[in-house]
Amino acid sequence: MKKGLTYLLVIGLTTFFSYNLTIKYLPNLIYGVFHYKMKNDHNINDNELKFYNLPSDKSKEVVMPNPDFLYVTSFYDLKNSPLNLTGKMPDSTYWSVSFYKSNTINWFVKNDKEFKDNHLNIVLSKSTVDLDLNSSTIIKSPDEKGIMIIRILVEKKDKVSIEFYKSIQKSISLKKIL
Repeated sequence: MKKGLTYLLVIGLTTFFSYNLTIKYLPNLIYGVFHYKMKNDHNINDNELKFYNLPSDKSKEVVMPNPDFLYVTSFYDLKNSPLNLTGKMPDSTYWSVSFYKSNTINWFVKNDKEFKDNHLNIVLSKSTVDLDLNSSTIIKSPDEKGIMIIRILVEKKDKVSIEFYKSIQKSISLKKIL
């Protein structure tokens, strides 16, 4: 009987600690490794945008990329100042903006139908106090660090269409608000 309770206690404690380690530390470890690899292998620093071409079956920069989307990504760090994300987005196709916490949890998604027009103007901040930016959508980040992904649907794959959407992609900027 005593041996059975000991086994049950060991199994219970192992399960409890394994679960908590997996939920609390594994996602942050995954983000840390991903951030390290992107910074060192692709020269992507915090608060800088990375523009990707249309993915192919050999693309490895974005995990399991959809070949119909142009991607823009950035690791954000709000430690020193809020960030202003701006750009002229397409008005005739789908696009979206997503933010993820450093533990890989998605906390914000908004697509073209949810914006009032095709002018992207988002301020990302740790707090909304002292921000008086009338024309901007102010978003309070739950974390100081994370990753942002913008997706732009490219419906036609002809050269003119791809160049048009790439010019829209290049219009996106991310700047610190001082």
